[in-house]
Amino acid sequence: MGKKNKYKPEGKKPEQNQPTPATVCEDSKTGRDGQRESGSDLCQRAPFQEQSRKDNQKSTENKQQGGQLMQQRNSAQLQRGQAQQQREKADQNVQNISVQRSQQGRQMKQQKRQVGVSAVMGKKNSGQTSCTGIVRGTRGTPGTVEVNYLKLLLDSMPNKVYHYDITITPVRSKQFVRLAFQECKQKYFHGIEAAFDGKKSCYTPKRLSSPINCTVKVSDSNSRTIEFQVEIKETLDCEVDLNSLRTYHNDSVSDKPMRALQALYVILSESNHEKGLRVGRAFFCRPIKPHDLGDGYEAWTGLFEAVILGDQPFLNVDITHKSFPCESSLIDYLKNQKIGLGQDLRKNKQVQSYLRGINIVYQPPESFKIFARKYKVLNIGNSASQLHFINGDGLQMTVAEYFKSRGYSLKYPNLSCVEVGSTAHSIYLPMELCKIAGGQVLNRKDESTQVRNMIRSAATSTNVRKRKIMDMLQCFNLNASKIVQSFGIKIDLNFIKVPIRVLPSPIIEYLNGQTVNVNRGAWMMDKQQFLICTKPQAGKQVGHKWAIIYQSGIEYIHLDNFKKSVLKKAKDLNMHLENTAEIMEYTDIYNTLLNLAKSDYALVFVVLGRTAYYHIKQVADLKVGVLTQCIQDKTVKKIPQSPPIISNLLLGVNGKLNGTNHKILLDNDDDMKDLMAPIKNVMFMGADVTHPSPDQPHIPSVVGVTASHDPIGACYNMQYRLQQSTKEDIEDMESITNRHLEFYFQFMKTYPTHIIYYRDGVSDGQFPIIQRVELSAIQRACRKMGCDAKLTCIIAVKRHHTRFFPMKQQRGERDLNNVEPGTVVDQMITHPREVQFFMVSHQSIQSTAKPTRYNVILNESNFDIDLLQQLTYNLCHLFPRCNRSVSYPAPVYLAHVAAFRARVYLEGTKTFSEVLGEEYEKRLIQPRLMERNPMFFI
Repeated sequence: MGKKNKYKPEGKKPEQNQPTPATVCEDSKTGRDGQRESGSDLCQRAPFQEQSRKDNQKSTENKQQGGQLMQQRNSAQLQRGQAQQQREKADQNVQNISVQRSQQGRQMKQQKRQVGVSAVMGKKNSGQTSCTGIVRGTRGTPGTVEVNYLKLLLDSMPNKVYHYDITITPVRSKQFVRLAFQECKQKYFHGIEAAFDGKKSCYTPKRLSSPINCTVKVSDSNSRTIEFQVEIKETLDCEVDLNSLRTYHNDSVSDKPMRALQALYVILSESNHEKGLRVGRAFFCRPIKPHDLGDGYEAWTGLFEAVILGDQPFLNVDITHKSFPCESSLIDYLKNQKIGLGQDLRKNKQVQSYLRGINIVYQPPESFKIFARKYKVLNIGNSASQLHFINGDGLQMTVAEYFKSRGYSLKYPNLSCVEVGSTAHSIYLPMELCKIAGGQVLNRKDESTQVRNMIRSAATSTNVRKRKIMDMLQCFNLNASKIVQSFGIKIDLNFIKVPIRVLPSPIIEYLNGQTVNVNRGAWMMDKQQFLICTKPQAGKQVGHKWAIIYQSGIEYIHLDNFKKSVLKKAKDLNMHLENTAEIMEYTDIYNTLLNLAKSDYALVFVVLGRTAYYHIKQVADLKVGVLTQCIQDKTVKKIPQSPPIISNLLLGVNGKLNGTNHKILLDNDDDMKDLMAPIKNVMFMGADVTHPSPDQPHIPSVVGVTASHDPIGACYNMQYRLQQSTKEDIEDMESITNRHLEFYFQFMKTYPTHIIYYRDGVSDGQFPIIQRVELSAIQRACRKMGCDAKLTCIIAVKRHHTRFFPMKQQRGERDLNNVEPGTVVDQMITHPREVQFFMVSHQSIQSTAKPTRYNVILNESNFDIDLLQQLTYNLCHLFPRCNRSVSYPAPVYLAHVAAFRARVYLEGTKTFSEVLGEEYEKRLIQPRLMERNPMFFI
């Protein structure tokens, strides 16, 4: 991390920014005076249940004091009151027994009841527990922050709602479907409100008297009447149990009350459709002054909503951003892009890429006396003056001639036409009569320019982000919605406050016991040297042979300065490179790298020129087997003015050459040393699956799995696989684990005692699949290899919208006001039956920091929760490409990098065989490279 590296990244860069009232299960409660109160008694009853009990007692007392005229009734009521007291006494006995059992369970570190999961925390922790006995952490400096969660006030919510299946024909756009449903509801629901998801389902607070089958009429934007047939009938299981949102504390996170959550989400979303455009789980509005992203796109702001099950149900609210095509005429679009109006646009890739698949509105000339119509662009055709067709009278004419014959002379007859309609029946329209439709969602990947400008637009401090969220909440105003009110739901519009702990930062150790302290997630190397720098494995060479290769276009003096800078900095860092380097120009990358490999060069710097990055890596990794480090030519030229470039570059190079930059110091910190004592003979594993973008369904998904093979978790090797697109679980985990165990044994001369597996990129509902498929495969591999390792699995989740908002004020315009690195939250907003915690481990330098959520789904070693949290934080300081703590632990971050490198191997291929095993065999990494330089991929 540090200062931004200017060289071509060897993988994914370190991240810089980097779902009713329920039983109250607060681990702690903050009073008005800020003091934390015990939460054990709060776990016994839901607030509305407790209030109901008190009301009954009060009612009984009042009735016992009634007058003589009501003696009979009072006598009966008194009997009921006595019976109620007896029941309450019995309930209290049951509660006392429950409390005693809970206390016993906490003393024994109650083992979590979950199929295939052992989440028992160690003996050292004596801190807070959830109402279900899950132990929470105690280590670190306590504090309080706000979280973008709102309390859902569900006292008046019914115990059940009714689910109906909707069929609307003919199928038109979502806009017409929703209009047709609203028309049907107004005429046939007899005042019963309904929440419609816009597709196939609706929910009502009261049961409809009978199925509905009707015909309705709606009008489009051109005042044309469209007729729809609407059929509404009960689903097979019509009643949705909303009371499950009060009892979910008895279930695991993978057993969420999904039907109730889905119903609640549809209810809360219904009114948003009137004010915003839905994309996924967010609703977007066009800002008054949208940020121009360039290339014909602008940024819109959206409100994200999700129901989260913590100690009670919360509504997670956040802002999100998305690019939308700017609404303008095609002529204005071309002018804004500085594109001439007389050229042939069929050869313009920028225009082709932008317009293909976009919706346009064709506005015919007034002389045509017909309505405007919307089309989707298929392609760009010839100019109107050259494009011929046969008209209805069988005459051949140009598009320009046709419009002139209808009373309109084109202003730009030499401008290309847009092709619309269908492939079987194409229609060509002059661009000057077309405009880009506003508010359309494109399912395409943003270009780098849009991404860069979007980041600049969306990057804000926590204070600004909170203000934007509040503005969006005020705009949508959920509490004023009649539909939300009809289901008895209210929302507290204040962010909740949660307790935090800030873990102590580790001390970083370099060569000869030199140490540095971490300050706000970063540290500086002054005169320290890398902890381990390897020497050549064979021969009498003092240092590794290395070379610099380039293509024409860069002056030799820049290359010579680069060589001298590398040598000087390598010497300062104790890296063993030869005192000279070959600098050579290349035209054929394959033969150049092959000759260098035959001459036993250990490292080749490749200055990027005309040859694509992916081609260089495919040749170096798959065909030749030589270690390469790519760097952009413009970065080479900047080195004299930016010395840190070389320092950052050599961080990764030392790892590639089997070195270790630094480690976490334990010997001088007794507390840390005692805590980490169980972490011995451990193999750390990380895994990630990357999927292609939505517009590339033909490309397979890529699996990246890394594993450590040293005593401190700093050196890793990688395995990758190809598998079916969008498939999340790793199919070939057994063979992958076999290879990692072989690596570990090769370097450590023993098998690991513990395996700690960090898995990224899976949702809560997929946890059982990971347990059944991946964890079972790892255990099978261990048994086959004769390895008796205990397995711990931690799922790292970043696909969420939880953010922390410190209550302190900013110290200046440049202060993003983020929480400190090491901030942990494991109470209130975490599932009461799960070993779960949020952690911000990095210092965001661009925007509001995104915490990573960790779920411990298997803990065969019974590691203490404080140990797992501190270990996770420590591992965030071992990513080899920067002197900063990153947002993920090193094993899983390196898995990202490994998957990125593997995806590079797919570039340039347009078609893939259905047998992905064959595609993988074509792209095997050279064994020579894997064996000599296991960390070649960083």
